[in-house]
Amino acid sequence: MSESILNQAIESVMDLIDALSLFAPITRGALSAGNSLSCEIGPSGADEVYLDKNQYIILDLTINGKHNNLQTLSDAMNVIHESLTMKKSYPSDSKWKIVDITTLTEPQVIGREQDNRWMMASALNVKVYTNL
Repeated sequence: MSESILNQAIESVMDLIDALSLFAPITRGALSAGNSLSCEIGPSGADEVYLDKNQYIILDLTINGKHNNLQTLSDAMNVIHESLTMKKSYPSDSKWKIVDITTLTEPQVIGREQDNRWMMASALNVKVYTNL
């Protein structure tokens, strides 16, 4: 696991998504060839900073998916959002805790590749509290 608080939080969200047993494991970065899921951090930053330097960080996490069957892709993307935003407890470590995950943008079709694979994108807000 990474030493960076932000990367640890992202890896934990990825683990939550992988636990859903969707059509493909989620990876960081660009979508791979074939049916795939990926995520990457978007513009993010501290929402609140305290005198002890602990802070709430809002991570905008983009979730992308690609599949040859639009229904399968749509179901998977929606399950990610429904499952993660309805959880009552989230991963934590000694230096951080995910406090909440909300939907920033709902899954939407963004195109279709030449091989007829549908592509969808969405975004999650992941609120992380640092405990340094």
